[in-house]
Amino acid sequence: MSEQDSMQIQFQPLGTRVAVAVGTDLLEAAREAGIDLASVCGGEGNCGQCRVVILNGEVSALSLDEEFILSDMEQLDGERLACCTQVLSDVTVEIPRESLITGQRLQLASNLRTIAVDPIVRAYQLELSPPSLEDTRSDLTRIAGALAESYELADTFASPAVIRQLSPLLREQKWQAIFYLRDNEIVGLGPLGSRPLGLAVDLGTTKIAAFLVDLQTGEELAAAGAPNPQIGYGEDVISRLNYVYRNIDGGQVLAAKVRQTLDDLLGELVQQAGAERDQVVDACIVGNTAMTHLLMQLPVAQLAKAPFVAAASDALLINAAELGLSMAPGADVYIPPSIGGFVGADHVAMLLACDLDQSEKITLAIDIGTNSEIAIRKPGMPFLNAVSCASGPAFEGAHIGHGMRAASGAIEKVRITEEGPLLMTVGDTPAVGLCGSGIVDVVAELYGSGLINYRGRFEKEKADVEDGRFGPQYLLVPAQKSGSNHDIAVTQKDINEIQLAKGAINAGLAILLEMTGTRPEEVEEVIIAGAFGSFLNVQNAINMGLFPELPQAGYRQVGNAAAIGAKWMLISRQARLHGQEIASQTQYQELTTFPKFSRRFALGMLFPTAERQETGEDGRQ
Repeated sequence: MSEQDSMQIQFQPLGTRVAVAVGTDLLEAAREAGIDLASVCGGEGNCGQCRVVILNGEVSALSLDEEFILSDMEQLDGERLACCTQVLSDVTVEIPRESLITGQRLQLASNLRTIAVDPIVRAYQLELSPPSLEDTRSDLTRIAGALAESYELADTFASPAVIRQLSPLLREQKWQAIFYLRDNEIVGLGPLGSRPLGLAVDLGTTKIAAFLVDLQTGEELAAAGAPNPQIGYGEDVISRLNYVYRNIDGGQVLAAKVRQTLDDLLGELVQQAGAERDQVVDACIVGNTAMTHLLMQLPVAQLAKAPFVAAASDALLINAAELGLSMAPGADVYIPPSIGGFVGADHVAMLLACDLDQSEKITLAIDIGTNSEIAIRKPGMPFLNAVSCASGPAFEGAHIGHGMRAASGAIEKVRITEEGPLLMTVGDTPAVGLCGSGIVDVVAELYGSGLINYRGRFEKEKADVEDGRFGPQYLLVPAQKSGSNHDIAVTQKDINEIQLAKGAINAGLAILLEMTGTRPEEVEEVIIAGAFGSFLNVQNAINMGLFPELPQAGYRQVGNAAAIGAKWMLISRQARLHGQEIASQTQYQELTTFPKFSRRFALGMLFPTAERQETGEDGRQ
């Protein structure tokens, strides 16, 4: 691209500049500039989240999608959708805070038990005699002999990448070193006093949580999180898989994005811990089936359409360098097995950490997200049973008119009173949108206040229900009090989106109970895992029918259990074997093949009423 053909794009308030070809859309320009804009639809022009303001310069005319999504006032203010706007000259663009996918609150902690340490990679200290004219053994042979003599480790070997490191470092360290071995393979070495470290990652669809762990003690040394950068190519997994299908280099692009973020997080972790990258000798990464496939750049065409078949479901080992991770030269990354469909390694890790297969109670375990996974344990049954609900990203703020992730200014708690709505925002800053927990609260409060009926329709005669641009709505924050200078309201479309999400989860729970012959009153415990589940008001979730009525169940919110499971499989050989056993002994049920699925889904979309509960019409037997 010559200078004559390129246009200069400046993104404010970041001050970032990028040169692009004439006709490039602003979403792609932002990606090239390293700016991650929210884009639920992956650039299809129908989610309305990649909003920008054109400050100066010439761009393409408004598209039909923009004319529908943007109000007249927003159009007059210069707002555009980045994915629909092509540059025709040098342009200066302002990015509203709510359009960025950085700075969101990340759930890094959990409250589950610890386990005994039994790492795959161990450290061995050696003080070697240097070579001489009388002893001209190769460096690797010398090391192998010393390991056999001192530790009875036979037939040790190393890859060429490790051998390249051995010779110079041994001489630099005067033939004294700590050697890191995976069984009888040398994967790296360090100076005396260094300790072997491991990387555990929960690779979520929207968020990534990473941990640095001492492999000798199991101690967590550092934690960090970041948004999944693939969000800019689609909020849900199917959008990302379709991006790979539509673009010849799509798989490479998405893999590179997430690999770079993982390596950046690793750099942040070792800096926090005052360690070196060469000390990181093992890793465990968990995610749903699509996330791990995209990370490893495995084929995904067959995963994107029914019957949603993985390229591989067994546990995998892949060299860290192949994933762009700067660790010890012989370090591997362990990807635990998946169960079926999109129920992947993260669910295995969650079930492991929650000890679900060991429970003496009838227990449900659920991780709510774009794809919500649910499993049930019934003592006496040889298998766990699991389903996956395509609940969509509504509880992450997607497809909601003023939805957003849990970043600064997101409304996270709502209570409707006679004086109006009482709100709490992330960071206690002016409201700019609604995150998942706030969405659940406001919908439950609207129903409890009689502002919507059991079918989810606004009661238009109510004084607090007003007419908006898209029909009836409930105003949460007027423009003059918001942090975005726009009204923040809940519309009929927003309610409908939540009904779709809750219908899928409610149906999944109801069908799983029916498949296993479990009556709702028999369920003794419900485990809710994950970031969204950590901040969820459980009673409001029950009131709005997200969960069916389980009268005897106690609810336990356990935080990021998938991350805990990843750490367990990092520090314990037995935990890896146990995770593989859980995967092999969990039966996956495809919900759409269940004869009553459509009816269950439709009933799950309704809000619970006393009359419907008495007649069983809320989806229960």
